[in-house]
Parts: sequence; structure tokens; C-alpha cells
Amino acid sequence: MTIYWVIAYFLVLALTLIYKTPIVQGPWLFLFRSFFPNWKFFHAVGYVPHLYARAALANPKAELTWTEWEHLYPRTSQSFWQLFHNPVTNLGLAQQNLIDHFWADLNDAPEGCDPRQFVSYQMVAHFVQGVLKHKYPEHSHTQFELRMLLDNASGNVHTHVMLTSPEEARL
Repeated sequence: MTIYWVIAYFLVLALTLIYKTPIVQGPWLFLFRSFFPNWKFFHAVGYVPHLYARAALANPKAELTWTEWEHLYPRTSQSFWQLFHNPVTNLGLAQQNLIDHFWADLNDAPEGCDPRQFVSYQMVAHFVQGVLKHKYPEHSHTQFELRMLLDNASGNVHTHVMLTSPEEARL
């Protein structure tokens, strides 16, 4: 009797590999995306999306002086108490999930599509504005980049800039 269950299991497994389910899409799904993690990191090992941003500070000559590009997701230190209460890391994971969704939107977008129309782009832009407003209260413009990084144990192997946003005035 057990052999039939094993055969049935492998048949179902083979059918799932052969039959591809359609991708469910629609603008109303964006309302629910923040509740579900992006599981695409299980599909392949390779480039990982990272968000970098910079701010422009106005000088007396009315010229913009840009700061260096800053990585917005540095690793936080771990402690024993974070096993029970860890809101900062949970917020960071939600923000990284947003970056993963943004990368997936860019990756799935048709050629020539304006990414500023994506809800994920607008959410990332708002997030960058908030981070830079806190770090540089006097800044006048912001800009961000989505970079794909290929890492190994010794550091970055390769970096590819997937998107550089236009310079945006402070909200």
C-alpha cells in the first residue's frame, strides 16, 4: 500500500514540474503585497538587490553638493534579547522585502516601461525620502539606485546598477 502512495507522490511532483501555473497579476494585488514575503530568493543563487541613496545639500552658490552613495541596509548586530523582541530587524526585513518586490517588478516589466508608475517604485522613493530626511535634515534633493550585487566570502565580486532614479526634490 505504501508503494502506491510513493508512486502517487512522484506523479504529482512530475506533473507540477511539467504544468506551469499562470502568474496572477492585477493592480489590486499591490494592496496585499506587503503582507506576503517575496520568496524569489529561493529560486537561484546569484545577484541580490541592494538599495543605495544619496542626498543633495544646497550650498551658498545655489549649486547642489551630493553626498556619497550610502547603502541603506547595513547588517545589525545580534543579541540574545532580539530572539524575543526585535522590532528594528523586523522593520529592516519588511523594507528589504519591499526592495525585493521592486526588483521583481523591474525584472518583469516590459522593455521601455516607466518604472515610476509602479507602486513599489513610489514606496521605495518615499522610504528613501524618509531615511535621508532623518540623516540630512537640510537636504534639498534625493536620488537612489537599485544595484545587483554578487557576493562571496571575500566580498563583492560584481556590481550591476539596475536602476538609477532621477533627482527628486525633497517632499
